[in-house]
Amino acid sequence: MSTVLLPANHHSQWISAVADAVLETEADAQTGLTTVVAHVFDTAEVESTNDNLDISGRAKLDELASRKTGVSTAVDRLDDAGVTTEARGFQYDGEPADAIIDAADEIDADRVYMYSRKRSPAGKAVFGSTLQQVVLNAAIPVVVVPPQY
Repeated sequence: MSTVLLPANHHSQWISAVADAVLETEADAQTGLTTVVAHVFDTAEVESTNDNLDISGRAKLDELASRKTGVSTAVDRLDDAGVTTEARGFQYDGEPADAIIDAADEIDADRVYMYSRKRSPAGKAVFGSTLQQVVLNAAIPVVVVPPQY
């Protein structure tokens, strides 16, 4: 049994590439593989997503995550391939990288799969990099899917 975390953003094209990488890399373990497709929310996004949904009351984070395009794209792709998949939502108050690392710890993930995009060194210095922080601080392997995978 193996569990991988796939943090999903709003870019369906990127998340599709990451889901494909999971399917290719984990091909031998697909029968015992569980993939958790996660969306990390800051407080403002939780509120705005709840406000935009046509449901009564407040939705739980997992429900909010399942309604995100990137999450549903990855879940559909992995489900179609026969991989056990679940959508999860996680909320953070600090840095998204910390939320991803905490999510990996919470689900006892064996690996994290993330998409890399081209960014100049100056862009990384000015804007930071969630991927870079996850790679540097995660206690488990992080599989980085290159751009144009």
